[in-house]
Amino acid sequence: MNARPAPDDDAPLDPAAMLALIQTQQSEMERRMAAATPWIVAAWGIAWVVGFGALFLIDGARPGFAIPLPVAVGTFIALMIAAVIASAVLGARMGRGVKQTKEANFNGAVFGVTGSASFFAMYVFAVGLTRNGMDPDLLNIFFPTSSALIVGIFYALAGGFWRIVPMIWMGAWIALVGLVAPFFGYPHHYLFFALAGGGGFLVGGIVAAALLRSGRWVV
Repeated sequence: MNARPAPDDDAPLDPAAMLALIQTQQSEMERRMAAATPWIVAAWGIAWVVGFGALFLIDGARPGFAIPLPVAVGTFIALMIAAVIASAVLGARMGRGVKQTKEANFNGAVFGVTGSASFFAMYVFAVGLTRNGMDPDLLNIFFPTSSALIVGIFYALAGGFWRIVPMIWMGAWIALVGLVAPFFGYPHHYLFFALAGGGGFLVGGIVAAALLRSGRWVV
């Protein structure tokens, strides 16, 4: 009886096996890079719930209770800074060990510069409006609303660029929150930002974690 030839480990894989291997490795890389995304979204959810909640309590619960203006504003700013730092640290860990392409670096640079320019333009626009007769009290509505619109648009664009489904839906929701919030008026628009915006981030974090586990993270 003739012995079977030993398998050749160096023999090339057939095209179907090679494609399956590439797809498996790509999916694993995408999951590894996106592993911290639910935590990033949750960090922003906490910042929005507590931060905007503090701003609401400046006047929203009077006369029974009120948070001093400096305390509320300081809390809000501190939480936003903490969320930015958490996003940066977790984002850096997600990309650790991953070779960045020139295209990815270019896209990241464009997003960063455009985002900063958008917020600066928002500030200049607000100054122009006040100099043309807008009541300064309306800035309490203008700034959070404009910021939410910018953040929502950038989330959706980023999700489209990188084919990340939760980011698209999250961006659309935050933009919608920004559009609806002014109709609640001061100070209840802060409460709406806290519950609908911050709550949306927290729900988005849970959904993102579930999609990540199921493998339906990208389009």
